Amino acid sequence: MSGLELVKKVADGSVVEAMLGRIDRRHVVVQVARPALAQDALLLREAVDTARAGSVHPELIGLGQPVQAKDGRLMVISEPVTGWTAADLLRLSGPIAPERVVEWMVGVCEALDAMHARGRVHGCLAPRHLHVHGETDRPAVRLFDTGLLHLRGAHSMPTRACVVEPEYLSPERAAGERGGVASDVWGVGVLIVELLRGHPPYRGATPAETRAAVKSPTPIPASFFGAWRDVLRGCLAPSPMDRFASALEVRQAIASLA
Repeated sequence: MSGLELVKKVADGSVVEAMLGRIDRRHVVVQVARPALAQDALLLREAVDTARAGSVHPELIGLGQPVQAKDGRLMVISEPVTGWTAADLLRLSGPIAPERVVEWMVGVCEALDAMHARGRVHGCLAPRHLHVHGETDRPAVRLFDTGLLHLRGAHSMPTRACVVEPEYLSPERAAGERGGVASDVWGVGVLIVELLRGHPPYRGATPAETRAAVKSPTPIPASFFGAWRDVLRGCLAPSPMDRFASALEVRQAIASLA
């Protein structure tokens, strides 16, 4: 696309790479298909359909319409973003104030509910997928739709290069099961802990240690999180059956903190 400048890579998927780009001084998220995607016509069609059917919600940054890059590869460009994420704020300023976390997570849960209503799950509720906007003294966030990042096919990248680090997996996903709504509910709990503390609740010295810690999680002491304890109990229960049943249930529990 004319005038598009790619700034840096922000995520790796099996089928696409996500980049931060600029068009006319405005930042966008650009997802560029890997060359191997051209060898898989069915997966290419699925990628196009996923982009065109992206969830629409004011708290969600949609995928954008697919276009063709100069080299012929599929490219999907988001609406404008600021170029800043919650991961940047954590790195520069440390943990986020609890009242701000309440505001952010209410919106995140609404965005997740919109995805779930369309049969989609997010799968990687990491701070880098919360794009910051609004006033400097009261920043807001919108959740980025990771639908394309989770596609996989016969010619896609090896699993080890996939977008989700083990600290953002739910216990059932760490054990090799497919993720669902309950996995995103777990992800909400992980994200809350990282925003409040500056790091995820389960993290080892190596990816293997982290995966083992997630598969057999130790309950977080309820006293440590004070008012957040019931929210985190309902999100981070090891068994999916013991978690909140939906993103809207999580939203209601978080909103009560305000």
